[in-house]
Amino acid sequence: MNLDRLSELARALDDAWAGALTVPAPSKLEPSLTTDEAYTIQELIIERRIAGGRRRAGWKMGLTTATPPTTPIVGTLLDNMIIATDTDLSLATMVSPMVEAELVVRIGETIDRPTSVAELEKGPHELGPGIEVIDYRTTDSSGVVDWIADNSTVAYAVVGSLVPVADVNPADAEASLWCDGRHLASGTGDQVMGNPLAAVAWLSQHAIERGHPLERGDVILTGSLTGHHVVPAHEVEFTADFGALGKATVRFHS
Repeated sequence: MNLDRLSELARALDDAWAGALTVPAPSKLEPSLTTDEAYTIQELIIERRIAGGRRRAGWKMGLTTATPPTTPIVGTLLDNMIIATDTDLSLATMVSPMVEAELVVRIGETIDRPTSVAELEKGPHELGPGIEVIDYRTTDSSGVVDWIADNSTVAYAVVGSLVPVADVNPADAEASLWCDGRHLASGTGDQVMGNPLAAVAWLSQHAIERGHPLERGDVILTGSLTGHHVVPAHEVEFTADFGALGKATVRFHS
């Protein structure tokens, strides 16, 4: 598919995000769309946002807890998509948001070559509680290629307090997701490719292949520990409780 057509699809998706609208899934308009072309659409969306003043600030990983295991998918986090715990978000800026509890990793030094779990454990990186806010801009998605093109559907990364990776075993981390005090789901870090740092190691090669090393300060959503849960259309609070590791909370209002 030529670049002009991919640019048209990227522009439609980016405009839909800006206006809290939905558009047809790219694969419905172009049934031959490939994974590589979907990532090109994603990159074109990000380039448009950077041209508008945003900057790259991290990555979202998806399908890292899939059963059976499959190739992860990746989205790009920009600076305005990373928010602190206890932030309020307006439902008017989203279409059909969902949330899931995730472990967040913050990169402590630039990684410009593929790395390993052992190297990450020794590095100056940090880890802590997080919530991913998901929001689709397509209502008729066929799956992976549409998710990737739609920046892997990430809207926000909610980040709690982080601690040195050396202080905790990410695989043993336990998370529970709550909505206004009601328990929704629980999970453990080993659901993410056996160890969330394994997801970061995988990402190090993927990002470099796309021309973007993992930079110091990058925030990485490593994958869902609780499945995704729909945000109701009224004021509500979600909390991801990681026990001794801390909590991340986000509130939604109309």
